[in-house]
Amino acid sequence: MKYEAFKPLDKTAAGEMLLSGDEEKIVYGLLGAVEGDTDWRWVQDQCLRFVNDPRENVARVAIQCLGHLARLERKLDLEKVLPVLDACTVHKNPLIRGVAEDAKGDIKVFVK
Repeated sequence: MKYEAFKPLDKTAAGEMLLSGDEEKIVYGLLGAVEGDTDWRWVQDQCLRFVNDPRENVARVAIQCLGHLARLERKLDLEKVLPVLDACTVHKNPLIRGVAEDAKGDIKVFVK
């Protein structure tokens, strides 16, 4: 996967992408919401919606976005997020496990 700068999206634009059902649009919607929307709780909840998506790329990006949100906003609802990430750290897929561990590391560093 090559690095791309993602266009910041507001809640309306991101929400449309997230409702599309299209894998690529969902990924761009999640990444754009993290970069653009100022309602961190809404962004967090959208990420949590997709953490268990059967499409590995969508689930991975949703988990990554929780780490990005922690870094950018320096706050999350830890009572909601940490149990979900804990469950992901025992996932059968090592990629999902690794991303969840990274996100938990970001949260530990940036959310006080």
